[in-house]
Amino acid sequence: MSNSYVVLARKYRPQTFEEVVGQNSVSQTLLNAVEAGRVAHAYVFSGPRGVGKTTTARILAKCLNCAKGPTKTPCNSCEACVSISESNSMDDVLEIDGASNRGIEQIRELRETAKYAPARSRYRIFIIDEAHQITKDAFGALLKTLEEPPPHVVFMMATTEVQKIPAPILSRCQRFSLRPISAEHVFKHLKSICEKEKIKVDDDALADVVRFVEGSLRDALSLLDQAVVFAPTGISSHTIRDLLGLLPMDFIRSFAQTIQEGDPSAILQATQGAVQNGIDLTQLGKDLQGYYHNLLLAKAGVEEVFKVNSKIFTQAAESYDFQTLERNIRLLSRALNDMRHTETPRAVFEISVLRLGQKTLDPRMLIERLEKLEKSTPPSSSLSSTASAIPQKTFRTTDLALSPSRSTEKTPQPKEVPSHESFRPVTKDLSAKIVSSWENLVDQISKSKGSLGTALGAAAPEAHQDRITLTFDKLFNHDMVQRSMDILKGFIEKQFGTCPAIDLKIEKLPDPEKPPTPAAKSATAPAPASNRSMELNDSFEEIKPAEATSAVQKALKHFPGTVKREKKG
Repeated sequence: MSNSYVVLARKYRPQTFEEVVGQNSVSQTLLNAVEAGRVAHAYVFSGPRGVGKTTTARILAKCLNCAKGPTKTPCNSCEACVSISESNSMDDVLEIDGASNRGIEQIRELRETAKYAPARSRYRIFIIDEAHQITKDAFGALLKTLEEPPPHVVFMMATTEVQKIPAPILSRCQRFSLRPISAEHVFKHLKSICEKEKIKVDDDALADVVRFVEGSLRDALSLLDQAVVFAPTGISSHTIRDLLGLLPMDFIRSFAQTIQEGDPSAILQATQGAVQNGIDLTQLGKDLQGYYHNLLLAKAGVEEVFKVNSKIFTQAAESYDFQTLERNIRLLSRALNDMRHTETPRAVFEISVLRLGQKTLDPRMLIERLEKLEKSTPPSSSLSSTASAIPQKTFRTTDLALSPSRSTEKTPQPKEVPSHESFRPVTKDLSAKIVSSWENLVDQISKSKGSLGTALGAAAPEAHQDRITLTFDKLFNHDMVQRSMDILKGFIEKQFGTCPAIDLKIEKLPDPEKPPTPAAKSATAPAPASNRSMELNDSFEEIKPAEATSAVQKALKHFPGTVKREKKG
């Protein structure tokens, strides 16, 4: 029993340049060359699979050897056109598979054949598919023929990896780069074929096909053929996604929402539910990555060609910023790569989605907040809360993590800093009076110089007979006060009439006796165990501050600490 069915990819293969989809510049150039009689002796057609490389070579061969030619519109009915279309010409148009005829002996045979004039046509044409697989020595044997070809010979080479063809060969050929076919062209072509074949299919199903094939029209037609067999009564998006192993869009949106809420327990439970339902985590990662990419495009105002699910993506994108979406796509890409090279892919996936749920802070936003803080005049409670809270926080950025818990400079041992002596008379209990009014003094200073007030708010003052000692546990605050000593003494003299000697020293301050305020608790509360473990894992590497971006270097002036960045790979 013979099989008379012809698959869609062959049935609707272009037979003229006008039928070629999405390669207008290539088609028009070749048409003009045929019309003007400026046909080259060698061509290279490069591009990804399924975009029309071999088809273009066959159409050009028909234009040259058609009984009515050379012509821009081959008749497709003469013996030459029919044999080329069916790929069974044994005389004048030879199609050669470069993968199986790649050796020097085969190329030498080709050279010998090229010497003879065509039997029935104008040209002897050699179409070499997968030409990049020809060996280096075989290309060397072909080079002489390309340099001085017989007038009746035309070579056409098709390849997906043009970089593997030696430069001397390329320099003797006209090269045409065929691009991936645009989504709009593929969508319209599939819709037209479905109407001709009376195939019931939803637009969102065709959209899923187009996204999956990534510009390959042949792959799109093969997938459509498979879908017709899978669902003969009608093809829906669910049908296509089931056929391709893709997950339902509702499930992807729900999982992404769980990640966005940031609850580690809920994220891990959602992952467990996916595993129990037989979902492949690698596919889940790919679908999440595609979902975030659609949100990124929607947020940027890039209109979807198919206008399918565009409203859903636009609405969902409103709750994300560009930095978060870019970070999510990049982290998922890294996770998918790591999952291919580990014995515990589930653990890699879980760590990755937990990190997706963590909140991020862009360095530019951090700098902007710091500049606003210095210009503002907040109350004392806000300043003390900020001063105590900020050093305890680890700011994770898209590429870097600033960990102010360790100074970039070597912290000196507790030492006495030379005092700034006052030459005005100091009463015995003046130092105690100043220390008792320390909070009010810091308030006054903060109104005119917020950064100095913040540094003084982090100091522990002690009164002695004729002097005051300020103890710091951060070198940054110590240096800030030391540089601004004249301003501090001026404030004290203005309020108390004179100023005692002021000593500065650095040492670890004891824990405060009274519990911190609610604001301080929330700022200094330990992160969940899962978050802390991920902050300390080996996904980060320490770098020199000079290697950081300008925004991070600026942040380091306010928050001394180590600079870490996510490892690449």
